[in-house]
Amino acid sequence: MGNRMTRDSQGLWRFWQRGAALVAASMIVIGCGANPARTPERPTGTPIAIVAAVTAIPAPPEEVAPNPTPQPSATTKPSPTTTPTDPPPVPTADLTPTSIPALVRQQILAEVWTTVNDNYLYADFRGIDWAAVREEFMPLVEQAQSDEAFYRLLNTMVERLDDNHSRVLAPSAAKREDVLSSGLDEQVGIGVIALPLTDSLLIQHVFPDSPADRAGLRARDRIVAVDGVFYTKADIQGPAGSKVRITVVRPGEASRDMVLTRRLVEGRITPEARMLPDHVGYLEVTTLWVNDMADHAAESLDMMSSSGRLNGLIIDLRRNPGGWRAVLTGLLGHFVRGHVGDFFSRQGDTPLEISGETSPDLRGVPLVVLIDGGTASYAELLAGILQHEVGAIVIGAPSAGNTETIYSYDLTGGARLWVAQEGFRLRDGQNLEGVGVQPDIVLNQDWTRYSEEADPWILEGLRVIREGFGGK
Repeated sequence: MGNRMTRDSQGLWRFWQRGAALVAASMIVIGCGANPARTPERPTGTPIAIVAAVTAIPAPPEEVAPNPTPQPSATTKPSPTTTPTDPPPVPTADLTPTSIPALVRQQILAEVWTTVNDNYLYADFRGIDWAAVREEFMPLVEQAQSDEAFYRLLNTMVERLDDNHSRVLAPSAAKREDVLSSGLDEQVGIGVIALPLTDSLLIQHVFPDSPADRAGLRARDRIVAVDGVFYTKADIQGPAGSKVRITVVRPGEASRDMVLTRRLVEGRITPEARMLPDHVGYLEVTTLWVNDMADHAAESLDMMSSSGRLNGLIIDLRRNPGGWRAVLTGLLGHFVRGHVGDFFSRQGDTPLEISGETSPDLRGVPLVVLIDGGTASYAELLAGILQHEVGAIVIGAPSAGNTETIYSYDLTGGARLWVAQEGFRLRDGQNLEGVGVQPDIVLNQDWTRYSEEADPWILEGLRVIREGFGGK
């Protein structure tokens, strides 16, 4: 068939194009962020379920910050969310080779192409001839040998836009994405959420009463090998009841091997909060993709502010890929009120207003925000708005510069399309897309190699607050 559409294909295209607009009825939005229309951030390191181990410790290679991923949702016109440049973590799809009928393939292709054509943020499609892309992919989707190949082709087509946000998820991956955004993680494994680095898995969360918890694993431990195989080539998955030998490195300590038994583990992703010396609070938010993250953060902030004096607060957004707009505004409400910037699209501008009473009210508390190259999407907006509106001191490395808001559209057959539909400007007109948030204090140490107590970025934040530079 080559790269030319058959006459039948052209007829099918015109037929399905007229009906493709119906897909908008099930639209959802995210950011990189909006309010979930339903329970649906790839983190710049996608959180993944883990089981792992090794013996020799690989030399730490130069770390490459993971690319953030987008996030979801909208049904009707969603309230946007920001996608992680890495965002929700991109779920993997468990696809079988059963074939989708040719008519349905053409319908889904029409839905994807027309939705992008009508809603994409950039009217010039970032220099891509979008009509020519359709002509190129029509015969290819007809020839795809499996469902997996079909969805892969659709995603490849959308990736031609090259915005690091827009994408297509197969039905099984869309279902997994919904589970991730609920904040509940169910896995057969050892019970941790970990961030893939170049040479290891950095543990971010350990679920209570999991095999990892019982073995004494904790945040900042790194899994460098699994069953004697270096992490980069190791398979951490396995059936319930199977044993896995993992090699773990804790900052400042020698490596150790341990054997754990995989089992079904359920846990919830929540912020980490604690009091540091000198009555300074610390709040680590690893994702905005969990739709009730702002509620959990409010509980943590209330706990810290009601325990006595709160001389300052460090908000840790490192490796946070972004998430829901409702989570963004919920967090901002503790620190700022009023107009803080504007979302813009082909349809016009929409102001971002932070209003109402948010408890606890922490306006006036000196703020430090930690960011790095994995801080993306709505997490970047959070850092940038706090920096520009309330004088928060931003410490670390420039953020990802991937701040478009993506909207989610449910496709025929259960697949999902994410489309970059909105950009954002700070109140002074600055657009962070492609630029990122620039730190007030730049640090280059690899913080993943330190314990939380010895983390030089956190220690610098403490120094800034102690010396009275919590505001500019």
